[in-house]
Amino acid sequence: MNNELSAAIQELAPEGLSPNTGSVQEQKSTRTRETILEAALDCLAEHGYASTTHNLICQRAQISRGALLHHYPSTQELMVAVIDYAFYKHMETFSRLVSGLTDESRTDRNSAIAIDWQMCQSREMQVYLEMRAASRTNGELRSIFIPRARHHDLVWKEELLKVFPEWRDDMPKLDLTRRLIRAIIEGLTMSKELWRDNDAEWALVAFTADMIRKIRIGELNFPSAERVEAFKHVAPVNTRAPRRTVRKTSARSRNG
Repeated sequence: MNNELSAAIQELAPEGLSPNTGSVQEQKSTRTRETILEAALDCLAEHGYASTTHNLICQRAQISRGALLHHYPSTQELMVAVIDYAFYKHMETFSRLVSGLTDESRTDRNSAIAIDWQMCQSREMQVYLEMRAASRTNGELRSIFIPRARHHDLVWKEELLKVFPEWRDDMPKLDLTRRLIRAIIEGLTMSKELWRDNDAEWALVAFTADMIRKIRIGELNFPSAERVEAFKHVAPVNTRAPRRTVRKTSARSRNG
């Protein structure tokens, strides 16, 4: 496995969360920022985006509003840091766990998919998905979240190549495969409260792992471009795309 993985992921940490080096004051600032971001994750996980305010975060972090504003003067700066922090924590844990797998478990059993599924239940990923959902109808959050999420997707791809170098020879296959995994795993996560069927979830995750192994070794292939085009026109349906409703959130409601 790649021994440089941890160093690479450290670069994903939000600004101001450098390792405990430098002056005493710099170390104190780093600890305060981490306390704020941990509190923000807790609040978002428990109360959702719409109900998470600066005051709530300050209460959880046990700091003054002035201390929060000193490190994150605007809601936008705080949300950027929270989004990056959630992704950083998720990737750090996922990569550490996958790096500990044996080659047999990593390639033959595709155990990383089981890890991915469990990691999707984490506080960090729940917050990430919460903010993605909230960004659909909140223009301010959308302008922050979408660019970060696209950047994170590229980082995710590069980290996968470090852990699974055998996919490097066929990048189009990797792109389709990783998007298929994300669609399945995140879809299962979003439906978890609806179905409440742990056995069915694990059956689908195990089936996904087996399907991905077959894709990797060539026993199962994605359809050709011609097949995709033909499939699009098998049963055309006249649908109307929903209008995107973007509401602007007032500073008072977000910061109060």
